Amino acid sequence: MTLRRTLLALALLLPTGHAPAATPDEPETIKAYCLDFNWVPTNRRGKPFAKPGQWAGADPAAHVEWYKTIGANVIQTFCVSTNGYAWYKDGFVPEQPGLKHDFLPEVVKLGHAEGMQVFGYFCIASNPRWAELHPEQSYGSPTTYHIPYTDEYLDFLSKSIGDAVKRTGIDGFMIDWVWMPKRQSTEGKWLDCEKKLYQQLMGEPFPGEDKLTPAQDTAYSRKAIDRCWKAIRKAAKDANPDCKIWLTVNHINHPHVVNSDMYREADWLMNEAGSVEAIRKVEPMVGEDTRMITCMALWNGQDASVAVPEAMEAGIGLYGFTAPRNNDGLVPLDKIFSRQVFELSGDDRNIAVLARAYHGMSVHALWQDGRFVEPENPPPFRISLKGRGRGMQDTARIDSAADEASVTIRSPYSKGRGVLVRGAAKWPSKLSIRFHKKEGEAVTSTQFRIANGSVGLGVTLDDPAIVTSGPVEGGLDLGRGWDADFLKDAEAPKDSPSIQQTTEILEIVIPAAMTRGNPEVIAFEWE
Repeated sequence: MTLRRTLLALALLLPTGHAPAATPDEPETIKAYCLDFNWVPTNRRGKPFAKPGQWAGADPAAHVEWYKTIGANVIQTFCVSTNGYAWYKDGFVPEQPGLKHDFLPEVVKLGHAEGMQVFGYFCIASNPRWAELHPEQSYGSPTTYHIPYTDEYLDFLSKSIGDAVKRTGIDGFMIDWVWMPKRQSTEGKWLDCEKKLYQQLMGEPFPGEDKLTPAQDTAYSRKAIDRCWKAIRKAAKDANPDCKIWLTVNHINHPHVVNSDMYREADWLMNEAGSVEAIRKVEPMVGEDTRMITCMALWNGQDASVAVPEAMEAGIGLYGFTAPRNNDGLVPLDKIFSRQVFELSGDDRNIAVLARAYHGMSVHALWQDGRFVEPENPPPFRISLKGRGRGMQDTARIDSAADEASVTIRSPYSKGRGVLVRGAAKWPSKLSIRFHKKEGEAVTSTQFRIANGSVGLGVTLDDPAIVTSGPVEGGLDLGRGWDADFLKDAEAPKDSPSIQQTTEILEIVIPAAMTRGNPEVIAFEWE
């Protein structure tokens, strides 16, 4: 056990009368993360939540140390996770089966001692335990929105929130999935309890599924969500007026929530889809003191190396989450921190970028002797590769020394696209791009194209290779590739690339024509 973990563990053994650590001030810059107990690693979409008791042995001291190591100043963990069981003992909601520690209160105590705020979590529109106890008030219990906001449910939710806020000492909590039920199990038919709720909120009988207009549905949905929000806010503020409510929204411009009291009254509002541009669009809808946050997550496809600096420059808070990897509820950091950011993909890359940013370092910082250190000669550019959705991602390694640099791309695909964005004063004199597949697999790409916005180069990888060049406009983003005839007035180049190809690697030394004029961006694609 490390010295830090030993000290954190000893803090839990202090006499009951010992004064707890003072609640930390709200951070000037929000640097948050969540080891997400809602899921197990293989259940990220369309599958059951983590079963009750999953991660029940999680050690509060180890978790606080993990968050401290990545540089977070806000820990987002759980009051009640999506399986419907609590992460603290002897409360209104039964605890996770086999819960070893009084997890949430202990994380609060240790987190506060380290100067970190601690937030819990409630999933509003989904709770399998509620569904089991009240099947007549749930559209089944799949891993999607299934609960109508009836009087009985809001009473249960309010008591759950008030109890957690009073018992655990949290600084606030995140609310997730504040949406209307999807009614999947009934194929769109409404439950009697929700028909009753419709009449209660709309002042008229439910017209029937076939006669309900989109306008009526939107009006009812806004009223139901607003009433739910008011119940959440009252329960939290009655329990602790300083308790902060953190709203996360995965469709931030959805008509059910835009221009709502919930947006105006939330203490923190996060766009889980991660787009800073989308956050800017809703800023006029939020309260004067509402803090805005963006999210780095596998599902939203954001390039953290771009989105994180953009958010920091805009004064927007940062957050990320991922499912734990080990039985202790943690994600090992050594293999993540020991590699370049661009060698990683998915949640590992998000963690790597956020940790560097949280420690005030660039994406090029290296992990040495337990801390991030800026390299003496940082790479002269950063690279972004086109995302592959939820599939395996392309990765890259940048090697640079003196006045030369190379990018080595590892890809399970024979087609892809990338951009190099210059960060140094000028491009290196020698720049090469290498494609490296898994050992024993042939490089099957037959075409390579590269351009700097005005001049382009096309390579057909025959024996010998055929090279053409010519003027080309645009095509410098990852959104879509060039047209087949992207080179205008193509001709043989005066300055040809040097090409080396084996069964495992393709290396192209980029001619000086691509870096002449010191362009900001160079884009390339292969197929």
